[in-house]
Amino acid sequence: MKKHFRAVAAFWQEQYGHYVCITAIAFLAITVMAYVAGRFFPDIPTNVIAWFNESVENSGIVQEDGSFSVLALFMNNLQAMVLSVLYGFIPFLFLPALSLGVNSIILGMLAAHYSNNGISLLVYLAGILPHGIFELPALFLSLGAGLCLCKNINVYIRKNEKGIMKPLLLNILRVLCLLIPLLLAAAVVETYVTPLVMALVL
Repeated sequence: MKKHFRAVAAFWQEQYGHYVCITAIAFLAITVMAYVAGRFFPDIPTNVIAWFNESVENSGIVQEDGSFSVLALFMNNLQAMVLSVLYGFIPFLFLPALSLGVNSIILGMLAAHYSNNGISLLVYLAGILPHGIFELPALFLSLGAGLCLCKNINVYIRKNEKGIMKPLLLNILRVLCLLIPLLLAAAVVETYVTPLVMALVL
């Protein structure tokens, strides 16, 4: 286990941390811009949230009583984040950036939707932060891994550098292993803790 964390730490210092930091900064910036746009054009958040709610209903994570299924929520998030990494195998397009944009726009539009309807942003934060403490870092780690993978594949194709892919893929696999406890914790908190926190501020 210690060897695993040392390898991830070395990978972080060499290049991976750079991509995670860029991802986090871009995520925050796009979220703020989406919020501002949603305030100026209130119809957009309404349509985005309607689409998002429909996607959640069709995902199978909502049970008959309206609560979330921990397992379904965990598997849904894990699948989405693994796909964000796998998008990095497609060279030159940096498709993980698309996942970054979609997720940050949804959060920004959701905040705008709350504000447009006179709901305090404290309610919004109560619905995001408890599980977001675990889920957002997992999201940044997966998106950063996807961008890092795409960048290195571009280098491999352009310069035909030998010996870079095997250690890179091993480090990406180590990162994916780190996502599992984060996403499991996020699913448990979102199912059992977040509703209680929201009830306190409503």
